Amino acid sequence: MPRRFNPIAILVVGVLTLSSCAADGGLSKEAEDDVSSGDLTPYLTQDVSWGECNSEWLIEADYESFVVADSLVECTSVLVPAVYGHSALSDDFVIALMRLSPLEGPTPERAIFINPGGPGGSGVEQVQFSDFPAELRAEYSFVGFDPRGVGFSTFADSTEIRCSDELDYTGFFGESTAESEAQYDELIAESDEYYRDCSENNPLWWTLSTDNVARDLDILRELVTPGQPLNFIGSSYGTAIAGRYVSLFPETVGKIVFDSPTTVDTDRIESALVNYEADEVKLRGYIEGYASHAGISFDEAWERVLTVKQVADDEGLGGYAGYEISDVIPESMVSSEALFIRGIFALNYYPESDAIETFNRALDDAYLYGWNGTFEWLAFWLDGYEPDSLDGLSFEEKPIERSNEYEVRVIVNTMDFGLPPFTEEEQREWSERFKEVAPLTWELYADSSGFEYFGPPKGIDWYTIAMEDESIPDPPGVPFVPSNPSGKQLLIVGSLNESVTPYSFAKDTAELLGSPLVSVETDIHAPAAGYDNDCINDVLIAYFLTDEPLESITCEGS
Repeated sequence: MPRRFNPIAILVVGVLTLSSCAADGGLSKEAEDDVSSGDLTPYLTQDVSWGECNSEWLIEADYESFVVADSLVECTSVLVPAVYGHSALSDDFVIALMRLSPLEGPTPERAIFINPGGPGGSGVEQVQFSDFPAELRAEYSFVGFDPRGVGFSTFADSTEIRCSDELDYTGFFGESTAESEAQYDELIAESDEYYRDCSENNPLWWTLSTDNVARDLDILRELVTPGQPLNFIGSSYGTAIAGRYVSLFPETVGKIVFDSPTTVDTDRIESALVNYEADEVKLRGYIEGYASHAGISFDEAWERVLTVKQVADDEGLGGYAGYEISDVIPESMVSSEALFIRGIFALNYYPESDAIETFNRALDDAYLYGWNGTFEWLAFWLDGYEPDSLDGLSFEEKPIERSNEYEVRVIVNTMDFGLPPFTEEEQREWSERFKEVAPLTWELYADSSGFEYFGPPKGIDWYTIAMEDESIPDPPGVPFVPSNPSGKQLLIVGSLNESVTPYSFAKDTAELLGSPLVSVETDIHAPAAGYDNDCINDVLIAYFLTDEPLESITCEGS
């Protein structure tokens, strides 16, 4: 899908008997009949056998943070229904699980499930590079799982929900912002091709939702830890899974951690503005850092950003990942405005000091030498590509490696909450409010011509496809807001200075769920998931190993 950056599109896109590692052909016909009537017994009585992990599931130990030896992990797979409740649909998902056991002694009966977020992030990968506290390793096994549709959790016939690699990849290189309505219509036509192709080739795309993932998680809980409550650490989008679980299954809530929660505000427009205001702070920090680095004023530094943006829009920026050879930059491929902008946004996931250093180097390369390679790498990394697989002089020559993280992210967000189209008046109001809270971010995303489209919605997306197809459930028109009917003590963790899920989201979640809040003096997104902050680790150890009530505290950054 073309990565479009008009203000309205940003809001819509921004705002699922077994041997180890493999399933058999599926449930029996009798079991399928039971499931279609809402009976989950066939799934809850599966035999789960842990064993050696498929080599494809193991990530290469080629970086310092890798802490798991192959001998410490074991794997299995579990079947879950594609649709819950009465349905004639008999398709199943196979959910991939990886378990990390203690260095010594038997595997504990208790387990902590983990999810890194996304939507589209892999728990199977996360469990391999997380340096969990030794005190918890002694008492719990850690279980990472790939949610339905993600990573190695595919349909039972091994197919996956995945859009065209070519349409997705080439979408990074088209126009990002329109300078006229005619050009806007061209962008819409390209976007429509992507959605038609993907929906036709993936008719069950709509089964990816957080509600279904939470129900899958309860099946995993019962099969991996029979009769025990769920212990879970969810980071970023993983907190949406956690919130859905504690609301749906209060009787089986154990110890649940919300690490950098997503918004719980019913007004998602206001939440989006909070996000963009936080993005603005980050962007200004990058510009201030670059101004100091280059010995120029803030305004001069910002002008360099806009200059590079325009050069990219005019196809004058080079890189390594394109599929057309540049006539402007020797020995390079034509890069794009979309990759420049998306690469800047990707830095919000980095610690601020690293982000500023990387921004300085990347902007120097782009402004002084016309080279966009670093921003390209960041943009592709953010959307689930293996950036180093993109060398080659044409699309056909590139050994592209990518996950389906981008399509999963947009589909899940749509099926969790469908934002109806804005009226023209609402479009204008939204644009003005965006400009007000984040003027630099808005200018970065807008076309230099000043053109903005205001008018009747054009084109299709997952929301319109779902609303127009009677066989697909309509996305909820009201955002889901979690509750805590269990009364159990939950734990909320939030970074004071991050922008991906601003600190106000953590405060709101803690208040809503009546839970203690660990406020961390850092800009790192999902600070608990690094397991490298002694203060946070001490809180996690106390939370999981005792039943003593916790108090809200503030931790220094690691």
